Amino acid sequence: MEQPVIQRPKPKVQDPIEQEFWDKCQDGTLYFQRCSSCNVWRFLPRYTCAKCGSFEFEWTPSTGRGSIFSWTVTHQAFHPAFAADVPYAAIVVELEEGVRMASRLVNCSLDAIALDMPVEVCFERIADDFILPCFQPVGGAKQ
Repeated sequence: MEQPVIQRPKPKVQDPIEQEFWDKCQDGTLYFQRCSSCNVWRFLPRYTCAKCGSFEFEWTPSTGRGSIFSWTVTHQAFHPAFAADVPYAAIVVELEEGVRMASRLVNCSLDAIALDMPVEVCFERIADDFILPCFQPVGGAKQ
């Protein structure tokens, strides 16, 4: 008997502005808010700029490139859908725009991970109707 596929959980959205971030990701491009008054990029999505207090912003596409700021290797599946993936790397990426984002590193052996390693966004389908931004080494897989 074939085991049922366990869907990966989607992010739990608490606010419409967070939903807007996830909706933008669904076209396969990473977007961040950029203050229309002082041009500062921001992430996590929020209603006001932390630098100047402006409520004005626009969603702007990111280059999707950055470097590993920090990481940890997860050896325990905290959800049944991730059981086949352990161990895997959870990372914090510092993007070229200056924002930092927590994500997952894919297409990379755990031994190859290094501080400041260049990475680029890629998208992983976790449900029929949802893709999630992840990161991989620039130029593809590292062994």
